Amino acid sequence: MSNLMSWLGTVSDRVERVAVWISIVYAFLVTVLVLGSVFLRMAGRAPSWSEELARWLLIGIAFISSSIALKRGSHIGITALVKTIPYKTPLKIIIQTSNLLVLIFLAYMFWFGLDAAIQAADQTGDIIPVSALYVKLHIPVGALMMMVHVLYCSAGIFTNDDPKKFLLSA
Repeated sequence: MSNLMSWLGTVSDRVERVAVWISIVYAFLVTVLVLGSVFLRMAGRAPSWSEELARWLLIGIAFISSSIALKRGSHIGITALVKTIPYKTPLKIIIQTSNLLVLIFLAYMFWFGLDAAIQAADQTGDIIPVSALYVKLHIPVGALMMMVHVLYCSAGIFTNDDPKKFLLSA
């Protein structure tokens, strides 16, 4: 089990690192696009495509960065009940049940997000003639990244004496 936990930990850390870099690049691009558009608009030469691209990048930031928040325990959660339970066995059952429900939701989000992305392959943006597939792929990619972190937390609950260290929210 420790080999699995070690492997899941490595994969989770690498997925987080990739998500951080993607989010940084997207945030930088949005900043440059918006500031550039503001200055160009004052000069009377604003590009028509900048708003659409900025919107697409913000969608990517939302779905990719949510996996970072999940890994770091920064999502909103009601942990008052969980933190008051002194016994480890019922606490592990409650946390694992919660993790299972989150995994089911993420699997649903992955499956139907992938389906929506594939169906949007023939659609293009209003201004930018690029397939909407690339924008909608952020949904299943973000869900897949979050699933990795949830699996790591679930495995950590089995291998660690303190299950509170592996809560999805702090």
